[in-house]
Amino acid sequence: MSHITHEYPRAYEAATKVDPLILAQALDHIARTAARSRSQTRRLRWIEQRALIALRGEEFRDLNIDLPKSAGPDTHEKLQRRMAFHIAVKHQLLEALQALHANMLAQDLENDAERPTDDDFQLCMRNAAAAIANAKGGAA
Repeated sequence: MSHITHEYPRAYEAATKVDPLILAQALDHIARTAARSRSQTRRLRWIEQRALIALRGEEFRDLNIDLPKSAGPDTHEKLQRRMAFHIAVKHQLLEALQALHANMLAQDLENDAERPTDDDFQLCMRNAAAAIANAKGGAA
């Protein structure tokens, strides 16, 4: 007996071994979940439509609906993550600069006990250098 290889082996196996009602319920669940998503993207609308087409028993063709665009570098989510990173770097630089400034001002204190030690100053310098390196690393 010859073995036939199907184009979609998982789909073929499901069609021959799984109860059709279970498959229909899964497709319905996928369509409802995609429709109820908080952020409606082209990809989610495509997933919803693909599930609904299958539930109607229609053959899927790419011509039926707009296919999702490939996720490029300027998607909304990627831009949000990039902005959040740059804001975090800005805050890190600001904190390092404020600590360094406070340390420099404290160097002029007359009371030696209140004046920062060389170790304190070196720690401030290392923190500032790390913040600068982090800012340069994210900009590349």
